[in-house]
Amino acid sequence: MGGIEKSKRLCLVEKHVADSEAVYQYWHQPKHQPDLADFWYAYGHHRDEASFARSTEQMCVMCSDFPFHDDEGRQVNNVRKLGFFTIFWISYDNGRPCMTVDSGYGSKTVSLIRTRTRPILHNALNFALDDSTDSQRTWSMISSWMENCSSYHDRCKGESEEVKYRPSRLLEAHYPESLDSGNVPTFRLVKGDRCPQNSFYVTLSYRWGNKPLENTIRLLKSTSSWLEELNPIAQLPKTLRDAMRIAHRFGVQYLWIDRLCIYQDSPEDWRREAGSMQDVYRNGSFCISALSAEDDEGGCFSSRDPSLVAPTAIYLQADGGTFRADLEDSAWFTTFRNEPLTQRAWVLQERLMAPRTIYFGHRQVFWECLELHACETHPEGFGEFHPANDSLSTEQHGMCNEVDTPLWKQLIATPSAPRPIKDPQLRIYRDWSTIVGLYSTTELTIPSDKLVAVSGLAKDVRKKLQGLRPGKHRYLAGLWEDVLIETLLWYVRIGSNAERAASYRAPSWSWASLDGDIIMPEWFPKETFILSSVLSFEIELVGEDDTGEVKSGVLTLYGPACRVELGVFSSNQHWVKAFQDLDGNLIEARKTKEGWQTEPSVVFDTTDDSRDDIFCLWLMAQPSVLRDWQASGLALQCVGDNMFRRVGTVATSHTNQVEAKNFVETFAQRKIKVI
Repeated sequence: MGGIEKSKRLCLVEKHVADSEAVYQYWHQPKHQPDLADFWYAYGHHRDEASFARSTEQMCVMCSDFPFHDDEGRQVNNVRKLGFFTIFWISYDNGRPCMTVDSGYGSKTVSLIRTRTRPILHNALNFALDDSTDSQRTWSMISSWMENCSSYHDRCKGESEEVKYRPSRLLEAHYPESLDSGNVPTFRLVKGDRCPQNSFYVTLSYRWGNKPLENTIRLLKSTSSWLEELNPIAQLPKTLRDAMRIAHRFGVQYLWIDRLCIYQDSPEDWRREAGSMQDVYRNGSFCISALSAEDDEGGCFSSRDPSLVAPTAIYLQADGGTFRADLEDSAWFTTFRNEPLTQRAWVLQERLMAPRTIYFGHRQVFWECLELHACETHPEGFGEFHPANDSLSTEQHGMCNEVDTPLWKQLIATPSAPRPIKDPQLRIYRDWSTIVGLYSTTELTIPSDKLVAVSGLAKDVRKKLQGLRPGKHRYLAGLWEDVLIETLLWYVRIGSNAERAASYRAPSWSWASLDGDIIMPEWFPKETFILSSVLSFEIELVGEDDTGEVKSGVLTLYGPACRVELGVFSSNQHWVKAFQDLDGNLIEARKTKEGWQTEPSVVFDTTDDSRDDIFCLWLMAQPSVLRDWQASGLALQCVGDNMFRRVGTVATSHTNQVEAKNFVETFAQRKIKVI
């Protein structure tokens, strides 16, 4: 947007807001400066809804996430009478100008930050972009990130100075010294242990796409001999060609690309290589992420309109200065989060393992390492990012050792640790729960990969736990034995839909049995009162890797049990009408003067699991964030003689620990098996 002297004055702001829904927002913010006449007026913004919608699609910070309060009246209101779909005005808040956009049925106000005159870089915000992410300016920025990371990031250098690891196979790229030589760039498949000892390799993170597999170049028993010969890089899909060019630009000759380095027609080789994925990505020099490509022909680079990506400079003539919206500081977030690659399940593990990643998005390029998150519009980093992914850093602990450092690097556009946890072992379990929650919202092409795609992360957790306390640290189909009772109480986000896998891939008590938005317990307060015990567990594996695929799983539990009668419901949450003991006697929970602290409820795993009554095994009671106490258990369906299947979770709230404990102890103990 240009200066407001270039926008049409429509009316005095007071005249507009006096008969508009914007009156509350306007009169409840500090007034405009009375000596600046330009600030007395409302100005034209978007002429029609189509123009506004285009601006929203282009990620304008003023138009995105705009609140419309009354869709039915959007055709006739005070703004429409002025000949516009939206208008705006400027006011002051403690000396800082604010811009309000009003549609007549919703308004949005943002603060404006003064910049230097026509800035290129101001407050770590870059305004100078070219029309392609393959431009020299962009490459200079990427090279700067890489050089700073390699030279000055101690944590990143520490990650890359480990013993040289080589994947089983790598792709070796050959580029002619001169483009005029007539030679073409070539590649071939080589054994990892035959590469020079001082050589580096990079990894590629991308989407295969939906085209038939027979139409893709893959490592098969029938193609291995051909791939081991020199072949033109031009024969590869565009994304793979771009990746080789990016690696070559940084002087790296070797690449690891899954479909060309793992036999795609050998289950044994795939299972073995998938089990070492964490080592492959962790030891790569960097990872190339084709963030915006829908498939292997999408490529890494994008054309763009710089004016739609660069921050908007707003010139206010009356104030004699150039400003920008404070929302520009986080405008990158939605762009990154909505890129196609972030929806791919395998990518989460790849991102966490890679020491540094270059993301090639459709609007701009992003950088991610242990000490910096950045992009082209924020080349010096995002303000909210801190190198440690836990508020208890090594400096706060007064020590710096392997077991106290964060388990994985903090990822771009993901939540940081919600609260500090002093116990390093519980921090690890908290990190695992966070990762499972993020992972649950992604998509798998092959449903049976659910546990395999986080197998490397599970191995990382076990290694870290063993560094803290030697032991087996058994992994049970996505859950850890040490916090099994607590984490059995994962649940599907209320209001969302989940589906059980069509073919068996995990027992019903594991989150891996579902496709949906999973909430994992991340808080393990020391006051937690465990109500049930795990008598035994049996896990049958597909292979030898206990972090991989499973054939079956049975838990034998012992604890207080009851029957629950359910009433009205909202989405996947049903309210409890009554609790009964196993003899059918009605049990009335202890109540405060107002009754329940909150209504007891059951959150079902899927809509198919919904029913009018369930069997409940109480697992634990603990303090809640509302400062009351919550008793929680598994909602179960009987499927055989003392055999049950999980269908959800049960929760009740009580004023204190004693009431919660007394309520649960009303019920008799029962030994059951859950499959």
